[in-house]
Amino acid sequence: MGRILIFGAGLAGTCLAHQLLRRGQEVLIMDAGENHSSSIAAGMVNPMVFRRMNKSWRLDEFMQDAPAFYQEIGSEIGQEVFHPIVIRRFFSSEQEKQLWEERQELTEYQPYLEKLTSEDIQHQGATNLFGSGRVKQAFWIDAQQWVAQNSKYFREKGQLSTEEFEPESWEPGTRSYRNITYDQVIFCLGYRQKTEATFSFLPLQQTKGQTLLIQSAVLPENESLNRKCFVLPMGEQQFKVGATYEWNNASLETTLEAKEQLLNMLASLGNYDPQFLEQKAGVRPTVLDRRPLMGEHPAYQGVYVFNGLGTKGYMMAPTLASELADFILEQKPLNPETDIRRFKQI
Repeated sequence: MGRILIFGAGLAGTCLAHQLLRRGQEVLIMDAGENHSSSIAAGMVNPMVFRRMNKSWRLDEFMQDAPAFYQEIGSEIGQEVFHPIVIRRFFSSEQEKQLWEERQELTEYQPYLEKLTSEDIQHQGATNLFGSGRVKQAFWIDAQQWVAQNSKYFREKGQLSTEEFEPESWEPGTRSYRNITYDQVIFCLGYRQKTEATFSFLPLQQTKGQTLLIQSAVLPENESLNRKCFVLPMGEQQFKVGATYEWNNASLETTLEAKEQLLNMLASLGNYDPQFLEQKAGVRPTVLDRRPLMGEHPAYQGVYVFNGLGTKGYMMAPTLASELADFILEQKPLNPETDIRRFKQI
């Protein structure tokens, strides 16, 4: 049984911890208790990339694992986090509608796209020139509850220590932290990884995002509306609206500009008489090629990274965490598109 230290208790760190524990490992997580990515994450799992009406990367594999994983872990931690939802996409052009009509006839897309009906085309739920389509198998994870309840769960089991990472206490050559040596150490620090020296050579980007929480008696509570923005029903006539993308920005301050941008996006969908409740800002760890960062440090044996999950993180994390666990414990090769060795300097 290995003794493993994970830095970071966000989405990546908690999913990896569960996968390692399932494999009989001894795991300790260290986390500062402030997750500034999950604070704005919708936790939305959308099987589609609407711009070109394509399936998300490795969709079938991820969807085979994710729903069951979240439901099982939800039972373990005592918090229901898995919420099925229908995504209604309002088409932005005639071309997008035609692409949907083509895709809905293909076997590989049929599990994810409802065939368009006259009700979809004539749907009155938004300012709607080209009709709408419904995405199947979508769901959302309550990101804030995921992080909070997993932290509580691991803390109560003595597997999480709430403390800041101290660079001066870390010796990568011996995998020693505060004079304790570990068999493996995995960095899951999210956007803060960019300023931590061990993996600072990786092209991780800090992408700020802002969301709104609004109240509306007009918006539907059984569907997530999507065009220019997403509108996610949170219950009791409250909705999360998001999200902005502000590249190379690690500020955690909310801005009036972002609030107005999001309200304008919502207004482009329709007049929903929104009542503003709250605005949040967070920072996502993203990568230019939109693929995660996984693998072993080129110079330090037994030191790994799991990061850069981006906007599709809640769909990918269970499978990728399992693959990284197998790589660490059994040396099973990583998918070349996720392996950090894809970057030439490594």
